[in-house]
Amino acid sequence: MSRILIPVLGFDRTGGCRVLAELANAWIKRGHKVVFLAPGTSPEPYFPTKANVLWADSRGLVSEERQAKRRPSARDNLTSLFRGLKRIGSGYDIALANHSLTAWPVALAPCGQARKFYYIQAYEPEVYTSLRTARGYVLATLSASSYWLPIHRIVNAELYFHYRNLRATSMVPPGIDLGVFKPGPETTKREDCVIIGCIGRPEPEKGTAYVLKAFEQLYRENTKYRLRVAYGNLPHGWKHEGSEIVVPRNDRELADYYRSLDILVAAGTIQHGAPHYPVLESWACGVAVITTGYMGATDETAWIVANRDANAICQAVKEIVRDPGKRRARIRRGLELAKNHSWDDVADRMLAVFANLEPCRA
Repeated sequence: MSRILIPVLGFDRTGGCRVLAELANAWIKRGHKVVFLAPGTSPEPYFPTKANVLWADSRGLVSEERQAKRRPSARDNLTSLFRGLKRIGSGYDIALANHSLTAWPVALAPCGQARKFYYIQAYEPEVYTSLRTARGYVLATLSASSYWLPIHRIVNAELYFHYRNLRATSMVPPGIDLGVFKPGPETTKREDCVIIGCIGRPEPEKGTAYVLKAFEQLYRENTKYRLRVAYGNLPHGWKHEGSEIVVPRNDRELADYYRSLDILVAAGTIQHGAPHYPVLESWACGVAVITTGYMGATDETAWIVANRDANAICQAVKEIVRDPGKRRARIRRGLELAKNHSWDDVADRMLAVFANLEPCRA
């Protein structure tokens, strides 16, 4: 049995926290002890976890009860994690950093014989680069510098083995809950409409604007096309009579959303080859995927389109509609690929890295 300590800056609703909660649950199911260490200013975990949570304050006092409910400070949170790790880290076999800022206290705090690892998830290498402020510059510098710390780095896609100044030799892909994200019952194909979907995101690099532009073009040609945008986040003032916004409240409703689609479009403009949950989850739900090239997308699993090209999205949609045989074949291959991303498989791959590799010293 391994004793695994996961320091976090705080619990939130992001995909990164979901990954940690799911990994912890899978490891506990295998008999390992898993504990989260969080600053006392953090809220309680949003994603259900069977792991215990310990709370640290800036003096390094660690408790099973949250000690502070004041507004968090990045400096205090990092101090809390460093001093908390210094106090309890030697009681664990593994300390797992999971963010460019948590990497610093994990690397610098004395933790006895605990082996130190750093799981770098998608998009993290650029998460602070768009902040055009002094604070943003400091955070971006700390983030980039974290890739030189003496911790064994694990990435979640081969893209990041050699990306900017990031170097890594171990890869563990993301997981999905295949008990939730799965195909629905067989139904008769709709003939009167084609439902296109995307995840609404305001950041330009997420590519939502290109999906909207493609839909507008398709709808002008034929009103059978419909658009369902998950979560909204549309450009200010954008609306269309052929579109609707769907706001899933949990994973089961998100899976229902995917299954309501004929086609999911993921048109992000950066870090192609990175994992993208809407793509993986759509494959698992048996939905045809159009993408600019996220992890797992090939000519056998998806329709890969040019970057920032609404017309290419239109042409891919039309091909899917007029060639049902190709659509069924690629959906079938996407389902096969998704089965490799169960949380049990992902958790085992991470445990194998923990067991077989020594922390790097570079």
